[in-house]
Amino acid sequence: MWESFAPGGPIRVGGHHYAERFLRDGWRVAWCVGPLSPVNFVKSNTETRARMRLWRRGGERLHDGRMFAYAPMTLAPYRPYPVFDRPAVQRATLRATLPRFRSVLEDAGFGAVDLLWMSTGSPFLALLDDVPHEASIYRMSDDTAAFPDTPRTFAGLEREACRRVDLVLATARTLEERAWSLGARRVLYLPNACEPERFALGLDEPADLRGVPRPRAIYSGAIDSWFDASLLGEVARLLPGWTFLLLGPLRADLGALRGPPNVRLLGPRAYDMLPAYLGAADAGIVPFVLNTLTHAIHPLKVYEYCAAGLPVVTTPMRETVAMGAPLRQAATAREFAAGLEASRGEGPGPRGARLEFARRHTWDRRFALLRAEIAGLTGSRPARAAGGRG
Repeated sequence: MWESFAPGGPIRVGGHHYAERFLRDGWRVAWCVGPLSPVNFVKSNTETRARMRLWRRGGERLHDGRMFAYAPMTLAPYRPYPVFDRPAVQRATLRATLPRFRSVLEDAGFGAVDLLWMSTGSPFLALLDDVPHEASIYRMSDDTAAFPDTPRTFAGLEREACRRVDLVLATARTLEERAWSLGARRVLYLPNACEPERFALGLDEPADLRGVPRPRAIYSGAIDSWFDASLLGEVARLLPGWTFLLLGPLRADLGALRGPPNVRLLGPRAYDMLPAYLGAADAGIVPFVLNTLTHAIHPLKVYEYCAAGLPVVTTPMRETVAMGAPLRQAATAREFAAGLEASRGEGPGPRGARLEFARRHTWDRRFALLRAEIAGLTGSRPARAAGGRG
């Protein structure tokens, strides 16, 4: 499984949840992230430091040794810069690694695998060429070509990957349409989900929220270019009695959010703490800008907010409009503020509807569909005996 974030960090994407279920189902998993480049010796953040640790240690064994986590170091990083954005670089990126990526996998017992799983942003052509596999999956969770820092040649490489893999998993209807248009042979719409039981624990209020005024609106997730700081800044000014909690790594200039005194930047927290923070909030928010990139996002956080019983207010992205969740849509700051205020007078009925929505959309149910699809790819359930293939 080539995914976007090192294991154990504050951000958990769908791949983390699927990996847990593969492990429960008896599989052995090699979890790979990156690749790193020599630039990361001098330019790093929390995520790249976690990857550097994996590389320096030659990988780590997790989950009683059934997961091998690793981040390769390449001398040919596929990046949005002249020369480095060429297709040939992505194809060669795993062959120019120190030590050789293929050798590391072989030493870890993954020289050949039953299933090759690739996420958006992964070096998919290099993986398809360099890792012997029985079946391949590309999980398309973003319109990556629309990101401002994506290499200009990415769209063409993604087209080739969609045509070569056995199955494309699309997390959004927009992405499902995109996968078919790129020539995919088989596409399964498999949106995000949640673990309702995780958010029903009734954990104590986090220490850093004690004394923080209520009501509290919380955002959990990366604060990046898709986060509408201007919108939320105006909402905060319209609702001075509310406290707005931003929980997650900061990757963009917040600008308008530096002024309002009722906005608190909490930074990243361990994912295991998320239920406690949501339990201490009064509403969950998704204030995203509206563009090509965000209309392809199927926000996992909506499911987690609902699992915690929180009222949800979100900007009207295509997926949030279509997902059928019990939430409020708001295109302007005044509508957003009105949606939050309306949530204060709710009775028990709406909360029950949110909890029921979360119970209908679980990672276990998604995995059951995925497992059936994998059986259809291979004709039988892949062998996973100890000491066998990955």
